[in-house]
Amino acid sequence: MVSVGISVVVPVYAGAETLSEMVREFSSIKREWENRFPQIELLEVVFVDDDSVDHSSAVLSGLETRHSWIRVLTLSRNFGQHPATVAGILTTSGEWVVTMDEDLQHPPSKIFDLLKTALDAGNDVVYAKSTVNVHDSFLRDWSSRFVKKLTSWLSGNQQVVDFSSFRLVRGSIARAAAAVSANETYFDVALSWFTSGIGTLSLELRDERFRQRRQSGYSLRRLISHARRLLISSQ
Repeated sequence: MVSVGISVVVPVYAGAETLSEMVREFSSIKREWENRFPQIELLEVVFVDDDSVDHSSAVLSGLETRHSWIRVLTLSRNFGQHPATVAGILTTSGEWVVTMDEDLQHPPSKIFDLLKTALDAGNDVVYAKSTVNVHDSFLRDWSSRFVKKLTSWLSGNQQVVDFSSFRLVRGSIARAAAAVSANETYFDVALSWFTSGIGTLSLELRDERFRQRRQSGYSLRRLISHARRLLISSQ
């Protein structure tokens, strides 16, 4: 395995209860890689504060002070998960970029598996594909599948049907796609403009926050908004 540096981007909206645990997991894999895989380096974790509604800002400030590899990007208002993710990607420097959610449904420990899958298959993009219903809600999971199928159709790449916000992307391609992803251009569609080397890795992913509280960063209204953006992206 060649020497690689990895940047991670995490949009934050209501993550006060999970951010500290997430950083503990990042610290653990950073130490593990240094000891077992010195050719892999966790360069940075960029948390994008998307005008968070809880005390995430205070938690992030403390974490940034304690860890030199953590950076916090604070947005002027709430733009949504997609624009926040794109903004974070544009500030990265890694040879590979990982995006993931704030709520620990995406295990940091699986980043290594995403990277190995990409390198073994020669892919530029690897999406984590859940082997179970993430939300345990018919309407929520059906809506998510609909948006993914729409993305696949618009991109012309059947593999994109399995896209998720837990993805690993070659850094140069991630930043190029982010640079052309305006408010009405979907990042995953833009990725398909730059590469057809897209793969998946099957993982068990569960949105425990939604399962326990029926709360999610994506309401049905936001999913409809994403579908609208996808249609505009294809024009």
